[in-house]
Amino acid sequence: MKKFHFGILAIPFIIIVWMLVARNYPPIIFPGPWSTWLELKKQLISPEYYHHIGISLYRLFSGFAIAAISAFVFGLLAGVSKAFRQFLSPMTMLFQATPPMAWAPLLILMLDLGNAPMIAVIVIAAFFPILVNVIQGMERIKITHIRAAQTLGANRLQLAWHVYLPEVMPSAFTGVVVGFGIAWRSLVAAEMIGGSAGIGWLISSSGQIGNSPLVMVGIITIGILAMFFEFVLLYPLKKRFASWALKG
Repeated sequence: MKKFHFGILAIPFIIIVWMLVARNYPPIIFPGPWSTWLELKKQLISPEYYHHIGISLYRLFSGFAIAAISAFVFGLLAGVSKAFRQFLSPMTMLFQATPPMAWAPLLILMLDLGNAPMIAVIVIAAFFPILVNVIQGMERIKITHIRAAQTLGANRLQLAWHVYLPEVMPSAFTGVVVGFGIAWRSLVAAEMIGGSAGIGWLISSSGQIGNSPLVMVGIITIGILAMFFEFVLLYPLKKRFASWALKG
């Protein structure tokens, strides 16, 4: 018999609290579940709603792919080269201490409105968490493993494939999870500030015209997509590359 999963209780709990809070405000200020549901039904048959989701997902995955690939390469290089790691250290500290959204106004001025500044924000948001974790993963590789592989005749390519890559993946995956979450939140915020499309823009523009139910639909859409990414994308990766994190 399967154990009861208490996470199931979260959704009815949220809806009950939502209803209790909404009773104290008119729908134009804070819509309740019913008015939000009616708006969601309208949006589910609206091509514009899916257009905004598609724009946001395009920006998210384009920027994240650039950040993840470049951070992984830079992290591996920094792991094997002390000089390169020292070179990257000041930039890493600077960008990690600065919220990604702080760059958004400058990027919008430099790159104009559209996809480019939004993708740039995502790259900045995701690159450094992944980079730091890849470097840490490289630093944890035991020298005995490297020497054992060299003793068996492994060349540099074989060493990278059979030693560095498998041992760095759990740390790299941690960076991917953290970077993905920061990138997703940064994208929505950037779209609210300077976007002309996307989920963030949909929320911002709906709030400006007083369409609070649509604002709530946008917020729910963000949450549902985040859960989808977690269970469909990140969880299988975690199971494949960091199965130890699933125990307990």
